[in-house]
Parts: sequence; C-alpha cells; structure tokens
Amino acid sequence: MMSIKGGLMAATRRLVADRSANFAVMTALCTPVALALTAFAIDEGSLYNERRAAQSIVDLAAITAASNIPNAQQAVLTTLADNGITSVAVQQQGTNVAPTATKAVVQIVPGRYTGVSTIAAGNRFEAGKLPYNAVQVSLKKQGTLYFAGSIMAPPTLGTTAIASAQPQAAFSVGSRLASLNGGILNALIGSLLGGNISLSVMDYNSLISADVDVLSFVDQLAVQLRLTGVSYSDVLASKATVGQIATAMANVPGLDRTAKIALQTMASSATNTVKIPLSTLVDLGSVGGLGLGQKPAGLSVEASALSMLTAAAALANGTNQVAVNLGATIPG
Repeated sequence: MMSIKGGLMAATRRLVADRSANFAVMTALCTPVALALTAFAIDEGSLYNERRAAQSIVDLAAITAASNIPNAQQAVLTTLADNGITSVAVQQQGTNVAPTATKAVVQIVPGRYTGVSTIAAGNRFEAGKLPYNAVQVSLKKQGTLYFAGSIMAPPTLGTTAIASAQPQAAFSVGSRLASLNGGILNALIGSLLGGNISLSVMDYNSLISADVDVLSFVDQLAVQLRLTGVSYSDVLASKATVGQIATAMANVPGLDRTAKIALQTMASSATNTVKIPLSTLVDLGSVGGLGLGQKPAGLSVEASALSMLTAAAALANGTNQVAVNLGATIPG
C-alpha cells in the first residue's frame, strides 16, 4: 500500500515539474479570451460608425424640417427614408417608445431657437414656444452587434439635432458630436467632405474667385442625376450627394482650369453618401419652371462655387457645429 502511494506521489511530482508543452496549454487557455476581446472591439467600432452615420442623417432631417416647419414631420420622415431609414415610429411628446430591431423611433419637436451668445447653448432652444423658427429631431435605433449579440442585448443609439430657419434663409445646426475647432482650410474642407484633400493656396484663391452660372450648374446636376426632359425646379426637387454636386460644378463651362481641377479633387475626396435636398442650396423662383437649357437672354444667375460646395458639405456632415447660408437668388 505504501509502495502504491509513494508511486503516485512521485508521478505527481514529475508531472508538476515537467514544463514541456506549457506554451500550448497557455495558448489554449488564452485564445478564447483574446478572440472575445477582439470581437467586442469590432462591435464597439461598428457602433461608433453607425451612430456617426445616424447623426449625419438626423442633422440633415432637422435642416429639412426647419425649412418647412408646417410639414416638419413629413419632411423628417422623407429625409430618413431617402437615407435608408424606412421603418420609423413617430414618438409624441410626453411618451416613450422603444426602438426595435426592425423599427427606429423619431421625435419631432417644433419650437423657438434664440441664437444669443449670452444664453447657454443647451438653453437656446425652447420646445413648443411660438412663433416656431426651429425644429428638434431626435432619433433612437437599435445598434448592430455582429459578435456580442448572442450574449447581450443590442444597445440603443440616440442622436439629436436642432435646426433653425432665419428670415434670410440661413440655417444653423447643432450636433451632439464633437465640434471642429478650426485649422487650415484643407483640414476644414476635408473634414466636411469626409476625406483628405491637399489643395494649395492658389487652388483656394481660384475657388474663392470662381462664380458658377447657376442655371448651367443645374444643367450639369441633371446630367449627374440622369434626368432628362425636366424643368430646373424638377432637378432642384431631387437630392444629390456632395460628390455629385462637386462634379457638376467642375463641369460648368467657363471655369478656369485651376478651379476645375480643385473641384474635381474635392469630388473624388467626398466620401459622405448622405443625399442633400438641392432646393436647400438653390432657389430659382419663377425661372425654375423653365426647361433645362432654356436660359432667358440677358439673365445672369451666379453663385460662389466654394460657398455652395462648403454649404452642401456642411449639410451632409454630422460631426461639426455649422452655420449654412442656403440662398442662391436671382437679382431683380
């Protein structure tokens, strides 16, 4: 009996002292943990990008609603649908509706925005106050989990934007994401476009001095959107991405070569796919009823290429605090 016990103890000591295959054992133990952490990191990054995309769409929806406050709800729902959020429940004030895997929830609150610097930013919008000049849009949707969905419920992503309409047709957007604090023009424009650009001072000087013929610009937009046999107003009732807008500007006849190349560079760098209502950039009034190419003799309608492009980029971008002038008007 003592011999058997002694043999077992000796075998145990030899097993403990034997360090061969330790690395394989540790790898087998640690690999599942490492894979789980990697999966959670991927889900976290995916949720961040998903929320950022939702913020861009909500900013655009708020601007669209502020331009048509009497029909704000329809404007918001149309903008959401145009950008891929088609199943939406409208939450009324005083209620709380939870989003589901197949349905997002949006709340649209008209009110009054006071842009006075002495008032704290969070207090400038007063919900329900008359006369309305602003709209607050809040969106809730379930985030997408690619790996952690089997062990936890998907989180709710929430975004909010406030847009105000001024008498001069100027809009301001307040985003809950990080604001841009300045920097060189390449950094600013690149951030708005969603890509990296490298333009020289000469390029920017050329763009600043470049005025595009608005009717010719709309003609080129029709080409980008593949619209034929329509009026200028029909084109402006459509939506386009920043890349399409920049490409249309670059194709307007009469631009100098430097400005044309700069616009083409911006078009190729624009990665934001949010579609912008063209009517928020240009208002042709009664001229809009004319068919494409029917430019009245002696009529000159021009606008700054850089101003229009940066306005379009700001509308499509959800990461900045922006002020956008939407007026392109006809003299007289």
